[in-house]
Amino acid sequence: MAKTIKKTKNSPVTHVNDIAKLFDAHMRIEMFKNGMRASYRQLLYPLSLKDGVTQLDLVRITKLKAPTISTTLRNMETDGLVKRETDKDDARATRVYITEKGKETEKKMRASGAKIERAFLYGMSADEKEQLVSFLGKMKENMEKISGIPADDEFFIED
Repeated sequence: MAKTIKKTKNSPVTHVNDIAKLFDAHMRIEMFKNGMRASYRQLLYPLSLKDGVTQLDLVRITKLKAPTISTTLRNMETDGLVKRETDKDDARATRVYITEKGKETEKKMRASGAKIERAFLYGMSADEKEQLVSFLGKMKENMEKISGIPADDEFFIED
C-alpha cells in the first residue's frame, strides 16, 4: 500500500516551489496552445535580448547542458524560430540568431507569462505586491549567498 506524504503547508519554500511548478505548468499549456515546445522558453528570452549569441553563451545563461542546448536549437531551427551560423572569426563557435517567427513567438510567450502573473497576483494590493517582491528578493539573495550561484538578473554575454 502506498504511503501519503504530507507537505508542510506553511513553509515559504514549499509555497515558492509550488508556485514555480504551477507557473511552469501554466506556461507549458500556453506554449502548447501556441504550437511551441516548452523547452523553447529558456532559449527564446535570452535570444530576444541579444541576437547572435554563441551556443556556449546560452549554456552559461540558462545553466543547461550543452547537448540539451544543441538538441533544442536543432528543433527550434526546424520550426523556423532560430538560425545558426558559424562565427566568422572563430570557426569553432556557432552563433544563434532569432528569426522574425522566433521574435513573434517570444512576444506571445511573454504575453502569456504576464497573463499568468496577473492571475497569480489577483486580489493583492500594491503594498502586498511590493512586500512580496521584497521578501522573495531576500530569499533569492540568501540562496545566492549559500550556493555561490548567481540568479542571473542580468545576462553577461561576451561580444
